[in-house]
Amino acid sequence: MNTPLNTIFSWFETGDFPTEAQFKATFLSFYHKDDIIPIKNIEGFEDLSHLFASAEDFKKHLKDPAAHSGYLALLNASNLTATHVDNWKSKLGISNVATIDSSGQPGNVYTKIQVDGFVNGLKDADKGFASEIEKIKKLLSSNDLSLDELQEIVNFIKNNRNDIEALKAISGESREDKVKLILDYNWLGSPKNQQEFNKQIYDKILLISQTPTSAVVQVTKSTTFPNPFETENVIIQARDSVTGKKINVDDYATNQIIEIRMFGEIDNPINILILKVKL
Repeated sequence: MNTPLNTIFSWFETGDFPTEAQFKATFLSFYHKDDIIPIKNIEGFEDLSHLFASAEDFKKHLKDPAAHSGYLALLNASNLTATHVDNWKSKLGISNVATIDSSGQPGNVYTKIQVDGFVNGLKDADKGFASEIEKIKKLLSSNDLSLDELQEIVNFIKNNRNDIEALKAISGESREDKVKLILDYNWLGSPKNQQEFNKQIYDKILLISQTPTSAVVQVTKSTTFPNPFETENVIIQARDSVTGKKINVDDYATNQIIEIRMFGEIDNPINILILKVKL
C-alpha cells in the first residue's frame, strides 16, 4: 500500500508532529534497498523485454554458423562469390598472384603436368611432320616414272596452254576420221581413229589440269570435316589466319574425313592447308 506524496508532505509541515502510523505509512510507500522489486510493478518492463531475444533463441543464434553469412565471410569461405574473391585479392594486393585450377575455381597458369602434356603433344606432332617430310623426300628422290610423267604433264600444261586449246579445236573440227590407228590405246578407251584419239588426249590433260592438289579450310576450334581429296595421303599444316604463324595441331586423316584437334586456346581463326600427296 502506498500513500500519496502530497499526503506525506502534509504530515511533515512546520509545527506538525507525525504519528507512529504516519511514519510507517511514509516508509511503506517506498522500496527498501534490501527488498526485491517485482517485475509486474515495473511499468513498461514487459514491452521493453520484447526488444531482446530469449536466452534460448540467443543460444541458438550462437550455434548457427550461417547467422551472419549475408554480412560476414564464413570460416570456410563458402558464401564468397567470384566478385568477393576478386575484391579480397585486390585489397590484399595479391590479384596478380599465379594460381592453378582447383574445385570450382579455374587458375590462371598451367601446372607442370599440364605443361609436360602440351610439350609431349608438340613433340609427337613434330615427329609426325618429320615422318611425312621424309616420305616426300623419298618419293621425290625415287625413280617413280608415274611421278616424273605427272610432273612433265603439269609443266607442259603450264607452258603450252595455247597449244592444248588448239588441240581441242583440232579434235572437234578435223576430218581425220578416216585415219586409222595402228595401235590399240585401251587406256584411252580404244579410239578407232585420229579424231577420237585427239579428243581422249585432250580430255585426259584437261582432267589433270583441273584436279586440285591443295585446299584450305578455316576453323576456329577442334573439328572434323570431309576430306576434299578422298585419300589419307595428305600433308596438313595449320597457320594463324592473321599473323601467318605456324600453329601446332593434332591431325588425323582418312579417305572420308579430316580431324583437327587444338592443343590450347587460339586467338584467331586457323587456316588448315591440305596438300595431296601422290604415292
